[in-house]
Amino acid sequence: MAENHIHLRETHIIGLHTREYIVGERARSTLERHSIALTGISYAQTPFAFVRHHPSISQILVSLAGTGEVLINGEWLNCGPGQVYLTPATALHAYHARANENWKIGWIIFNEEQRAHPIIPLERPLLLSNEAPELAMAIEGLYHESLGKAEETLLSQWAFLIDAYAQRLIRQQPEDRRLVALWKQVDARLAHAWSNRELADLVGMSCEHLRRLCQQQYGCSPIKRVTTLRMQRAMALLNSESASIEVIALRVGYENPFAFSTAFKRYTGTAPSLYRKQR
Repeated sequence: MAENHIHLRETHIIGLHTREYIVGERARSTLERHSIALTGISYAQTPFAFVRHHPSISQILVSLAGTGEVLINGEWLNCGPGQVYLTPATALHAYHARANENWKIGWIIFNEEQRAHPIIPLERPLLLSNEAPELAMAIEGLYHESLGKAEETLLSQWAFLIDAYAQRLIRQQPEDRRLVALWKQVDARLAHAWSNRELADLVGMSCEHLRRLCQQQYGCSPIKRVTTLRMQRAMALLNSESASIEVIALRVGYENPFAFSTAFKRYTGTAPSLYRKQR
C-alpha cells in the first residue's frame, strides 16, 4: 500500500473559501462521553483537502450536497449526496473538494485512544450509499445549542442523537438505502393495497431478493413490514385524533374495520377502542 500512495503527502488544508460550523468548547465534555473529539458541518471548496497516513482518529464523513472525491483502495471515487465515507483509525484515508464545486459535508471525528475496541471496526476506508439527513440535523442542533444557552440537558440529548445516528451508519449495509426509500413510499400511501410484486418492482429486484433483504434487516417478510408501518400509523392516529376507528382503518389500508381490529389486536394485544381509552 505504501508504494501505491507514495505520491500522497500528509495534508491538512481547509482553505480561505471553505466555511465551517464546528461544535465548540461548551459541548466538549458532553461529546467526550461518546468518544467524539470534534464534529461539525463544512461547506468545502478547493483547496480543501485531507490526507492522513496513520491517523489516531476514526471518522464519519457524510456528503449532504455537491460532490467531492474520496480515496478507496487506491482510487479516487466521487462522493455525492447520500454517500458516507467511513475511515477507521490507523488506515490511510484521503478526501478533497473538486474544483468549482461547493461540497457540503457533515463529519464526526472519534477519539480512538485508550479504547479496547475500535469504534469503526474496519481495516480500510469504506464508501457507503446511505442518506443521513438525521445525523446532519443532530450536528446542526448541537452546534446552535452550544452557541446559545448551552443547557446541559439539551447538549446531552443532541450528543446522544449524534452518536446514535453515527452507530446506525456504522452498522448499516449498502442495501439499506434501497429499503429506506421503499418504506418511505409505502408509508406515504398506507391505504394502497400493496403486493409483493409491486414492492419488488419499486426497488427493481425480484420478490425473493426483497424477501431475503427484509428478513436480514427486519426479521420479517415485506408484507409483514407493510403491516408494521400500518399498525404504527394507526397507533399514532388513535393517540392523537378523534376520528372513528372505521376512518382510521381506511387510512391505513383496511376496508373492513373488523379486519383492522383483528390485525391491530394481533399486533398490540389490545383492541383499537380499548387502546384509545387507555391512552
